[in-house]
Amino acid sequence: MSSVASPESDLQAIFERRIRPVVFAHGPSAADPELILATGQFGVGPARAFGGLVDGREIAALGASDLRAFHPRYLELSRSRSAEASLILTESTSGWMRSALQYARTTRRSLLLDGTGSSSDVALATAGLFAKSGFTTTVAVVTAPKSESLLATVSGYLIDARAGRASPFTTVAEHDASLESVRALVQTLEAAPSVDRLKIIGRDGTTRFDAARTDASGFEGALATLERQNATPLPAPQAMRWLSELRATTDFALSSRQVAHPLAEVLIELHELGLREVLPNLALPKDSQARPLAEANLGRQLVALRQATPTDQRPERQPAPAISGPEIDRGISL
Repeated sequence: MSSVASPESDLQAIFERRIRPVVFAHGPSAADPELILATGQFGVGPARAFGGLVDGREIAALGASDLRAFHPRYLELSRSRSAEASLILTESTSGWMRSALQYARTTRRSLLLDGTGSSSDVALATAGLFAKSGFTTTVAVVTAPKSESLLATVSGYLIDARAGRASPFTTVAEHDASLESVRALVQTLEAAPSVDRLKIIGRDGTTRFDAARTDASGFEGALATLERQNATPLPAPQAMRWLSELRATTDFALSSRQVAHPLAEVLIELHELGLREVLPNLALPKDSQARPLAEANLGRQLVALRQATPTDQRPERQPAPAISGPEIDRGISL
């Protein structure tokens, strides 16, 4: 790929001309502005909760993934698998995010910020910065069991790969680190409340915890709520859909005959979660053949994945197979 990233002046011009009028189209500055930081581990999709969090109010919604599309070469860059293309989009998006946050603070525009994957330190620093500018601050944590969110990341990645679009790949380690960051954030806020309000939203969009810093008990019980939500078994219909999506995703990956190590690692982890957590908690009649059939299928796919993974391959990021395979629809977590 030729050409380098756009100069900073060009990126700022794009923000002023194209991004600011779209993102901040909700009207004049608010007398009592607020920041709602919606966060969660990779794959939970905090955007699902945006409607309930906004609740009809005029508030700008901002997420790094949405800003990528404003790049003048977005189509070209998004279809490239080069490291340079990814770097250009990442650096441009980071610059626009900084400009948007600064604009929101200085003009006192209420903001709903998607902080998926942010570290607890970054989340707390962002909330603190807005609080110093006179904003009321809310952290809304959207959570789901690891089995759901990890499957959502790899399913979405392979859908993009099949469509010829490059997208970030999330390793097991990166996913688990984002999960731990969310836990650390909630634990820190419960011990020392530094935002005005804390909410925890479950997989179905229902608010499971909602407390104000001024409440007598503060944020007590927030961490227990988070851990309870993460450990709640999938209802039977969703569990069956999860198994079906995992099967289709794995079939597509195996269609290349050789599965890159990081991709195989994610899929193997998901099969082990299926055997360890999803199937044992699936409510089925005693004489149902669905459980042994599902166990056998998971076992066969585990063997196939291990056989298709080169043993001498180092665990570095590699693109997903870009060949035809079974049709995969966006799954229960997307």
